[in-house]
Amino acid sequence: MEAIIFMFCLTLHNLEEALWLTEWRIKTMPNSRRSPQKEHFIFAVLGITILGYWAAGLFAFFPDNQYCEYAFVGFVGAMLINAVAPHILLTVKYRKYCPGAFTGCFLIIPFHIIILCNAVNTHLKVSEIVVATLVVGVVLLAAIPFFEGLAKKFFDIDKSL
Repeated sequence: MEAIIFMFCLTLHNLEEALWLTEWRIKTMPNSRRSPQKEHFIFAVLGITILGYWAAGLFAFFPDNQYCEYAFVGFVGAMLINAVAPHILLTVKYRKYCPGAFTGCFLIIPFHIIILCNAVNTHLKVSEIVVATLVVGVVLLAAIPFFEGLAKKFFDIDKSL
């Protein structure tokens, strides 16, 4: 059940980001160094969502496999951090709603805290969750520009002709 809840929250959060975050960044942060085209960002969000589904699916089918559990719990923790930084912090900083903050506040934060508390109450140590979160978080941070670069190759193919 945890995997299904996670996938539901992840899907809605990433959908909110994909629909509105690129335009928000252009309007709110015009001097941002990192301002990908919308289709590149959507491709990256889709890639992250697929990775999340993969981690949740592996955990759902192999709950006794420690590596599958670490990948899932790490993804849950990384998305929890993602809800706070950047979405909620940017909403506070710019005093303008940042896409992802709504689903972050009302879906990701409450449900992911429950998932992580359940993991601690059943058998995982907090230190294991922290390490898993950091490892998955670094992988996800590297995956975003990777997927955006991959999207450039796919979507900009006819521009080079």
